[in-house]
Amino acid sequence: MNELLLAPRPQRAQFSAEQAQAGLLHVEGPTSTPLSSAVSRANGWLQGPREATVPVRFEVDDQGEAPPALYDDESYRLTVSNDGVRISAPRLAGARHALATLVQISNHCGHLPLGHIEDAPSFPWRGLMLDPARRFLSLDALLVILDAMALCKLNVLHLHLTDDQGFRFQSRAYPKLASAESYSRGELRTLVTVAAERGIRVIPELDVPGHATSWLSAHPEWGPRRSPVPPSSRFGPHEAVLNPIDPAFQDAIDTLIGELADVFPDPFIHLGGDEVNPAWWNESSEIAAYMAHHDLGSPVALQARFRAFLAATATRHGKRIIGWDEALDGGAPATMVVQSWRGATARGRALAAGHDCVVSSGYYLDLFYPADVHHAYGPDAPEEELLVLEDALLVDPRFNHVAAGLKWTQGWRQPAPSPGAGKVLGGEACLWSELVNEELLPVRLWSRMPLVADRFWSNQPAPDDFGGWLEASLNHLAAAGIVDVPHASRTLLRRFGVKERQLPVVALLEPIKWYGRLLGQAALEARMGGQEMPQSRPYGTDTPLDRPVDALLPESLAARRFGERLAEGGAPLIDECTRLLDICAAEDFMAELTPPIANLRLILQTVVDVATGRLGQAEARQRIAKASEPSG
Repeated sequence: MNELLLAPRPQRAQFSAEQAQAGLLHVEGPTSTPLSSAVSRANGWLQGPREATVPVRFEVDDQGEAPPALYDDESYRLTVSNDGVRISAPRLAGARHALATLVQISNHCGHLPLGHIEDAPSFPWRGLMLDPARRFLSLDALLVILDAMALCKLNVLHLHLTDDQGFRFQSRAYPKLASAESYSRGELRTLVTVAAERGIRVIPELDVPGHATSWLSAHPEWGPRRSPVPPSSRFGPHEAVLNPIDPAFQDAIDTLIGELADVFPDPFIHLGGDEVNPAWWNESSEIAAYMAHHDLGSPVALQARFRAFLAATATRHGKRIIGWDEALDGGAPATMVVQSWRGATARGRALAAGHDCVVSSGYYLDLFYPADVHHAYGPDAPEEELLVLEDALLVDPRFNHVAAGLKWTQGWRQPAPSPGAGKVLGGEACLWSELVNEELLPVRLWSRMPLVADRFWSNQPAPDDFGGWLEASLNHLAAAGIVDVPHASRTLLRRFGVKERQLPVVALLEPIKWYGRLLGQAALEARMGGQEMPQSRPYGTDTPLDRPVDALLPESLAARRFGERLAEGGAPLIDECTRLLDICAAEDFMAELTPPIANLRLILQTVVDVATGRLGQAEARQRIAKASEPSG
């Protein structure tokens, strides 16, 4: 089955060389409306002859329309024989996953190999977090994402609805909160309905008490200063923080949680809690008196008390809260789910404290990491193994230019004292939107997400042919007509000023990794030197994302293929290098591409010189290391 290179891969599969004809799926026997809709959706994803049909018989114990929930049974069995396809599953969720598998097999092979699959997810929480707060994403864009998630067997969409730069939920009680671009209740209900039809839960996030500039721009009376706060379009740290002891704000958060509960049926709600700057709390005499009265010795203790209030409030509305792993500082309510993002040890601390955990460390897609880096992290892998993976980035040549910054993150490490009763619910990839808008989603999100989805589903090591598997995973999405990642990148490059004949060499370039581009040179140097960073950033919400670097894949598929040819060597390699060098020499590249193209020319010429015996390996390595440094 490995040669099919499915993403996600099934847990157990056995197929023969015999095959049946592919075609549209025709259901035999009784079925429910939700299952019929799932079959229609699968038929829309299928390539190949539309006149042929494949008989499909379902054996689904529960075909009901209950909303998807944590711990739903998502297992299935799929059998392909000369008589057609048989799908058996305890719940509708498993039948949907079987159809997604069948679509990938049919589109990949052009036929249906005879055989059998028994499959089930390794984790009940397989999520994706999107950040429309910083850069708004339309409902139409989110609906496309739901289809791609369904094909990849993801089952949680987490929407980061509020941050310093935007408040994207239209509250009836507090209409001034909503940004100009925001979601109506009707739009969000549509999103929830369409997601549920695909077995996907939608979880909203209100990020409190920090990241609150957008809140206080509308309601400055909810802040410790009670003075006007201008809206912000910049990225980076903000001081704005809500007043957790203010009765009016407490009433507001109660009302807002109630409004969200009315729109989002899922029993979980995310209430943020990350990166809180206590400066405004520290200057407030009102807060100081409150802390003294309640024997709260630090802002961390004050935030812990506020978390308890949030948990109790959410419980009244039938919700269980999730928070970022800063919740572990000062203690968190026992029922709170912790989303770990600050390195491998945050997960261990959450589990040791008895909290269930959703793991996001290792799955930050906005860092421009290659897919193999993300896939290597198992949500439930031993902590020692995860620390080895983190340390390996420091010596990975692909990260030489940011290695000092990566080392800075080791300051987050706080090993757990002992194992605890908490459970790893699964993983959730995060795509923060500082450098991503709706137009760039195919390039930034789906270039690696299918293989992250495989880790969440199969939790197996990657196959030997990782590059082939990566490209196959992108082909599955393109064949289904959902998103064509390479085509999107090429289209954007042309729109952003790259000429058609320049594409073969520009496609060999990649954006710099980690936070290098977002921080800017001054902040990056400060972070890498272990110093306090300046607040200024080269990007804000009003910065256009219309440069070639914005259209580049985080991981160049062309460079991967070139690396494979490099290993083979010989005349074909020299011919390829010569062809690319000719393009570099003949073309007039735009100014920002001139430095990296010059470096690329040096690398290509070095490869030719080594292949023809004119240059030794040691000098070649030095040349390539120098030429691989960031430029442009």
